[in-house]
Parts: sequence; C-alpha cells; structure tokens
Amino acid sequence: MGSALKWPLRVTPARCDKALVILLSGRLGQVGGGALEETLAEAIDRGNVRIVLDLADVDYISSAGLRAIAAAAERCTARNGKLVLSGVVEPVRIALDLAGLSDRIPIETSRASAIARLD
Repeated sequence: MGSALKWPLRVTPARCDKALVILLSGRLGQVGGGALEETLAEAIDRGNVRIVLDLADVDYISSAGLRAIAAAAERCTARNGKLVLSGVVEPVRIALDLAGLSDRIPIETSRASAIARLD
C-alpha cells in the first residue's frame, strides 16, 4: 500500500492589481514546503516581488513551510518588494508566532487588505 498524501498542498497563482496572489490550500508540510519554496523562488526570479500568500485554506504548517515563507519574504525585501500573508487561521498563526515570523512578515485578515498593504 502506497503512502498517498491525504492533504496535498495545492498552489493556485493569480495576478491581481500589479501583485501576484498565491492561494494555498491543504497541508503545508515537508513536501509542500519544498515545492512552495521552489515556486516562490522562481516567481521572484521572474520579477514578481509584490506577493500575497493567501493561507485561508491551510490548516497546518511545518517548519519546511515556515522556511519557505521566510525565504520568500527575504528575497522580496532584497529586491525592494514585499510579501504579505492573508487569511491566516489560528493554528498557522501560532506556528508563525512561535517561529518569530509574525513580527517580520505582515499579516492581514483578507486578501484585499493584503493587496492594499503592498503599497
């Protein structure tokens, strides 16, 4: 019997008001964290430095997911951009708090307010 993921991470990118909005859904674990880090690095390398990560449909985040978000935020900042999180649910917010990321990365309650925060 295989070890199929029960909650695979789904990544859905969209352009919105001169920003790249990435809707994440599922579990942001070890496998998803690595894939997200690659996806974000490629997007930033293509010049997308105004990014909103919508986490409303993410109910779990591992250290790999936290590392991916931290690395993307640092890359955006280094290129005079910004990464903003939106729709963070309580379990994910606790992980962000414990990792010290909620003090370094802006968090907004809605996607619209996160996009506005990019300005």
